[in-house]
Amino acid sequence: MFSEVYAILALFCATALSAVVLPVHQEDAPLILTPFIKNGETENAKAMSAVDPSLFAGVNSHAGYFTVDDTRKWNLFFWYFPAQEVDLESTPLIIWLQGGPGWSSLIGLFNEIGPIKIVNNTVEKMPITWGSDYSLLFIENPVGTGFSFTEGEKYATNEDEIGASLLSFIQQFLSVFPELRKAPLFIAGESYAGKYIPAFGHYIHINQNESMPINLKGLAIGNGWIDPPTLLHTSEWAEQVGLLDPEQAKEVHEIEEQARRYWDEGNFNAYRQTAPNAFKKFKSYAPVNSNNFLLDHTENDKALEIFLNRADVQNALHVKKMEFKHNSNLVYFLLELDHYDTVKPWLEELLEHYGVMCYNGQLDVIVAYALSVHTYRSLNWSGAQAYRAAERTRLPHADDNTFSSFVKASGNFMDVMVRGAGHMVPADKPRAAKQIIDLFISKFK
Repeated sequence: MFSEVYAILALFCATALSAVVLPVHQEDAPLILTPFIKNGETENAKAMSAVDPSLFAGVNSHAGYFTVDDTRKWNLFFWYFPAQEVDLESTPLIIWLQGGPGWSSLIGLFNEIGPIKIVNNTVEKMPITWGSDYSLLFIENPVGTGFSFTEGEKYATNEDEIGASLLSFIQQFLSVFPELRKAPLFIAGESYAGKYIPAFGHYIHINQNESMPINLKGLAIGNGWIDPPTLLHTSEWAEQVGLLDPEQAKEVHEIEEQARRYWDEGNFNAYRQTAPNAFKKFKSYAPVNSNNFLLDHTENDKALEIFLNRADVQNALHVKKMEFKHNSNLVYFLLELDHYDTVKPWLEELLEHYGVMCYNGQLDVIVAYALSVHTYRSLNWSGAQAYRAAERTRLPHADDNTFSSFVKASGNFMDVMVRGAGHMVPADKPRAAKQIIDLFISKFK
């Protein structure tokens, strides 16, 4: 791991004032706000980042870039939607990070939590959106994802680099939007963001300072790829739901057991080579949709790409003129050695200080709920025993006598299983997703 000092130095470089000529933004260039911060021009930066709402269903927002690593020239894109007609200092701010690795966080914006969606290459307001009660901030992370870009040749290859870059990002963002510094901050996301979110939280936690505080309150991780070694239980789950017969399950199980032995022995190279083979073997026997095993196909994100590649849309968002793709194969490849590593120690550390909600869709395959339970029960923190002994309850729907989710909660930890949802819970069950995020935020804000 990198030294903890790295994050502090990156933060200092990103926020320190510099005696250079005031920056001038050229109309066709990407709007990078970092030079304005260095010159004390934060109000100018905020004004320039405003997005014309006419293309986006009249919803007010801000977008642009922050340089989070001067040496490697990493520029992370953000799109921020302030809550409307409320006091922003006291209104929770939710940061959304997509998974992948390399999937654009704008998938979460348009397809999952809102506040807007794409319909026939135009934008409409999303009827059930987390933006109805909270400010929303979407970050294209890590560099190379979505609209984020680098002028150099180096990309992130591990969670330390990602955590440090996100720390630099949030301090710069709060310099431009200081009214949010006291707002309760919740970091949310899904899938591979189960690694990004603890990394981000860890770097915030170890770098807190009185002059530039960050009011972190909680982490909400959906179908999270948190601790791959404890997720190696696809064989038993798949047999129970009928996707594998006993003989097939035994073959998958043997691969999982071998991978766990390598992990326990500290033979991490052999572990990384073996662990993916278990899922490959499962898929060779059960070629089901990885996001939802009841579906044959998942809708693609071509509509998202068509819209975000429009010249007028890119101009409005102040982005680098580029071909937008909803996922980056390069980012996925460069993080390949990191895929089967764990961030469980960071999550255990954060559980002592902040609220954590881990939620899963009942029909997910990639990070099935039964797999995640092994992770949750293995967490080593002061409230672990009380959590394991806690009663699992049903969360009723607001509008009928059925229930939307199972909830098991104790102390700082909530474990939620959403009925009828797959890998992307807010897209599949938007009302239930809003219900559980409201429950979580109301407890920890």
